[in-house]
Parts: sequence; C-alpha cells; structure tokens
Amino acid sequence: GLGSLGAAVVGPVLQAMRSDAYDRPSGRQGLGARRGGTLDYRGGRGSHKATRTITKEQRQEIKEAFDIFDSEGTGRMDYHELKVAIRAMGFEIKKPEALELMARHDSEETGYIGFEAFEEILAQRYAAQDPVDEMKKAFELFDEERRGKISFRNLRRIARDLGEKLTDDELRGMIEEFDQDQDGEINEEEFISIMKQTSLY
Repeated sequence: GLGSLGAAVVGPVLQAMRSDAYDRPSGRQGLGARRGGTLDYRGGRGSHKATRTITKEQRQEIKEAFDIFDSEGTGRMDYHELKVAIRAMGFEIKKPEALELMARHDSEETGYIGFEAFEEILAQRYAAQDPVDEMKKAFELFDEERRGKISFRNLRRIARDLGEKLTDDELRGMIEEFDQDQDGEINEEEFISIMKQTSLY
C-alpha cells in the first residue's frame, strides 16, 4: 500500500493526469474531465489565519497528525508533541526551532498550542518545499520497481490502491498523453512536465 502520505500525493496527481488527458479538445470529452473539484486550493475560511495556501489533502494530513498526537482529545499539543509531529510529517526540525515556534504561537505561555497554530506551522513548511524535489518524491511513489519509469501496470495498481475507477483504456490514454519519447511508459522528466502542467505544485 501507499500509506496515507503517499496517497495524499499520488491521488491528486492521478486525478490531474486524468483530467489533463481528457480535458483536451480531442473528442474524448466524455471520460470524466474533472479539473474543477479535484484540485481544491482553499486559503482558509473566516477566522482561519493560515498564511499559505495548502491543498485539501495536505490539510487532511495535518489534521490527522494533530489528532494522533493530541491523543487525549484536548485540542492542544506541547513542545515535545509538536517536534515529533513535524518530524512524522517528513520535515526536519531541531530543538531550538521547535522552542521558537512554541514561543511564537503560544502567546499566553500556556505551554501548549492549538490546531490552528499547528496548521499554520505546517502550511509554511509545505510552502517552503522545493517543488522539483517534491515531484521527484511523487515519481518514486509511482515507480515502485525503481526502474526510472512508470509503466501501465504501476499506474493501474496505484489507481486500484486509491479506489480510482479507471478503465484500462483511460490509463493507456493517460500514458499516451504524456509519453513524449513514445516508449509506452512515463519517465521522470515526462512526469515532472505533467506536474508542472497541473496546479499541484
């Protein structure tokens, strides 16, 4: 399986590839063009203070991480939980930085921060990621055999893992759409160009 972090990256990529392949005016309109609702970039609502725009999937990941570390359901986390949670999300953080984040977000010096502060901290980390590095990581999730290429079989297995009901024809169409060197598979360079065409990164 992909794990939740993998699914959060791969799901939107798959949907973006699919909508890109079938959004083109080539008479293939009927195959579920779904650019609209899939890549949902919301900056937050009302009192929400997150300074960076994050994807729906990233917001879900942040919420899940917060809930895991807030095991008593108090709606808050302390310095140690913050440090471990940030590392669990795949980001580096050293003790002085974690202390500085606590000081900045815990203005009343309670020793705790709430979900909104946690979300803002993680949103900033997501925004600071190098997009090409992230694209390469996403490519590795698809390229299970480490061959440097994504095959039809890889794509079909991932679609199945994510519960995406895509026909073999749709999957082949997605590969054809982006397979610039016509070898029937998608290499890293082709994958990065897909990512740059979508609004994912």
